[in-house]
Amino acid sequence: MGIESTDSNFKTLVGVIIQAEVEGKPRHELLLELGPTPKHILQAGGVNFEHLDLVIKAKTVGKMHFDHGVPRGMIERLPEILETPKAIYHSASGAPGSSVVVMTFEVQRGYPLIVPIHAKKPIGRNRFCNEVASMYAKEGPNPEEKWEKAGLLIWKS
Repeated sequence: MGIESTDSNFKTLVGVIIQAEVEGKPRHELLLELGPTPKHILQAGGVNFEHLDLVIKAKTVGKMHFDHGVPRGMIERLPEILETPKAIYHSASGAPGSSVVVMTFEVQRGYPLIVPIHAKKPIGRNRFCNEVASMYAKEGPNPEEKWEKAGLLIWKS
């Protein structure tokens, strides 16, 4: 399946998931494929990311839209947003090397949009994927300086 086809399918499914939640019939069992894990994330030093598919759970899409207020159009652009990150940081929480936080160039309500991603998560019985855990505006002071001072920076554009 080509990149355009995966992108089109992803956008369609985002719309289906949001509409289903609006109608009170959530489709939380769905798993959306974003395509291969972007190269900048794979090249992030010292992190356990492998050449696996990047996925997001439908429940996470609903949480991003309804709880965090991320517009549908921005969620639909998630694959391309992750292809061109502003910076990648080690996660300050969780086991070392098990996840990263992608700082995007996107802004929501004046705050930078971040995307935590977990490495090599088991999906079903015999499959592992890298999983988008969320996407939200990081409110408060811009975290970049704080995270860099804490030694969390892995890569910067």
